[in-house]
Amino acid sequence: MFANRTGIRETNERTVLSVILNEGPLSRAQLSEKIGLNKASVSAIVKTLIDQQLIKEVGIGESTIQGGRKPIMLELNKAAGFAISVDIGHDYIDTMVHYLDGSTLKRKLLPFRVVEKATITADLVTILQEITAQLPESPFGIVGMTIAIHGIIHNNAIDFTPVYDFSDFPLAEELEKHLDYPIFLENEANLLALSEHAKNSAFSNLVCISIHAGVGAGIIMNDQLYTGENGLSGEIGHMIVQVNGNPCTCGGNGCLQTYSSEKVLLDTYRELSGNKEAIIPDVYRAYAKNDALAMKLINNMIDYLTIAVHNIITLYNPRVIAIHSEISRLLPEFPEKIKHKLPHLTSANIQMKHASLGEEAILFGAAVVTIANFLEVPRFELKK
Repeated sequence: MFANRTGIRETNERTVLSVILNEGPLSRAQLSEKIGLNKASVSAIVKTLIDQQLIKEVGIGESTIQGGRKPIMLELNKAAGFAISVDIGHDYIDTMVHYLDGSTLKRKLLPFRVVEKATITADLVTILQEITAQLPESPFGIVGMTIAIHGIIHNNAIDFTPVYDFSDFPLAEELEKHLDYPIFLENEANLLALSEHAKNSAFSNLVCISIHAGVGAGIIMNDQLYTGENGLSGEIGHMIVQVNGNPCTCGGNGCLQTYSSEKVLLDTYRELSGNKEAIIPDVYRAYAKNDALAMKLINNMIDYLTIAVHNIITLYNPRVIAIHSEISRLLPEFPEKIKHKLPHLTSANIQMKHASLGEEAILFGAAVVTIANFLEVPRFELKK
């Protein structure tokens, strides 16, 4: 949208749009004061953005104590387009359609799916056709899609996936043969961190831990997502927590995810309990009834996660660590149990919490990526 424009006007347009997006409704005078541009420049930029249908006038504000004409308020035209988010888990596909402010239009969760390279492109195209079939009319239509991949992503390509066979599979390119909007791939834990930061922008340094079939961490350092040299940063599931321990799909032994992933928790509970159809809520219910097996498995999971959290704090010194998993949502005390086991050095100044946006946090992080790329804004806050 702004790609062919250069110079100071481009920067100022983006700044005005960002402030309206994150702080609106605002009047032209309030924009001028917040941004430091004169009123004539703000009015010209506002006219451009209104002509592009990215913002709209929404009513009359209060006049100042000096009186005078009441100001016309401006806000983002959230219905100008739609963003699509997809989370591909080891046995599920979760999709969501968002307005341009990140709020939800619709969601479709497909659990207990077979996820594999041979069928994923056709599956996604079919799902996307269904979820977008009756979208309202809008100036920009679908502005893009971000897909959460449980694995290592670098330069919008899949380098490694431990839970499905997508390693080196050109998923974005395959989907672009069928879809006419931009497609972004990102690690699911990174999207989790982006959603937490967009929801709590005061947290400049945070780590989000995503526990599913594997264990990953999304890292925000000084308000920026940190991914390392080639996207490997945050792959804490492959942090060795047991010398010569359980074999891992990465080729190593003793990795965290072989002790503390939900998949390991569930597989072990099914095997030892004899309940082959058990799901995570069944493990929780057994734990709540003080079942010895469930208590042992969950406490063991927490013990190994404590090692990882301790190491994360010594490496990155975040203000906040947020946990995202089904078992932690069922156990409200889960983050505090980890903090309680930390030594004083790392527990003293850390806030342990659940991910702010719950089960849908990864999808909202995907929306942040898509919308920020479309609007080209330097900052995007989720108001959900």
